[in-house]
Amino acid sequence: MKFLLKIIVLILIVMIGGWIWLGIMAEKDNKNPYGDKKFVVNAGDTTAVIGKKLKAEGFISSRNFFSLYSRLKGLDSHWQVGEYKLNTTLSVKEIVNQLTRKDWNRAQKKLTFIEGWTRENMAAYLEREGLFPAADFMKATGKASSYDYEFLQDAPAGVSLEGFLYPDTYNVYEDATPEEVVIKMLNNFDNKLTNDLRVEIVKQKKKVYDIAIMASIVEKEMFGYDNRRIVADIFWSRLRDGMALQSDATISYFTKNKSASASLDETKIDNPYNTYKYQGLPPTPICNPSIESIQATILPTDSPYYYFLTTPDGKIIFSKTHEEHVANKYKYLK
Repeated sequence: MKFLLKIIVLILIVMIGGWIWLGIMAEKDNKNPYGDKKFVVNAGDTTAVIGKKLKAEGFISSRNFFSLYSRLKGLDSHWQVGEYKLNTTLSVKEIVNQLTRKDWNRAQKKLTFIEGWTRENMAAYLEREGLFPAADFMKATGKASSYDYEFLQDAPAGVSLEGFLYPDTYNVYEDATPEEVVIKMLNNFDNKLTNDLRVEIVKQKKKVYDIAIMASIVEKEMFGYDNRRIVADIFWSRLRDGMALQSDATISYFTKNKSASASLDETKIDNPYNTYKYQGLPPTPICNPSIESIQATILPTDSPYYYFLTTPDGKIIFSKTHEEHVANKYKYLK
């Protein structure tokens, strides 16, 4: 009995000593002198992934200790997605506190942003859901240059984040700032645009921003991945051959007309988004596209077509020539 008691006491001493050691080590400052650096927690990052990145970027000396401390503290599911400014001299405890923000008890709200929505649509939705005024979201998304992401590097000066606010379902704090919501969406876009897709864009000598513009048009013009790949090829072929895109969706973007087809008068309006009047891509994306449309735009299906239409019953008719297209319009749309 006395022997068992001694064993129990010994175990308690070891446990208490272990907790004391853990606390002391967690509060030790890191010795790297790099100063303030950006650190990003992406959606889906595990404790192991975060620890590996922290070690590689000079924030911690041991990722194993970081993982041990985080798990014993029960913080595995409390990492907060976002972009942080951390000092490399912070202790493990201070880093963990910042990356979890000690605010997991804040009430959350599930929000669903529809594929093809504009940032105006998103702003109005956020206001309806009671997060913050639409104007605040519009301001937070007004300048792409305010956010440091590789995929935004070729965005022209002065453009907004239209095209890069990835439409998805998110869990958002009810008292979140517009910037916190924006960062969630940009991080999601960053993850969706895989390295393979980025390599393919470079291989094709295209810009990410142009891909976003074209994908936004494909998103609004067509449904279904296979159909979208053909439509993307049609639009790329028109650009290549010096033809106007003639996208009704780009006209709807500035007229706010919800009709699927532009009127003859609308096609004559002098506006840079009028792709009947002006050749080339419009100045910016016209919505925030899905990954399906982005992939279809990067990996189009090679086809002989230059025209397409959608019948009232949802059937897609492709045409090789303008004459064939006119005949199909008469056949299916009259």
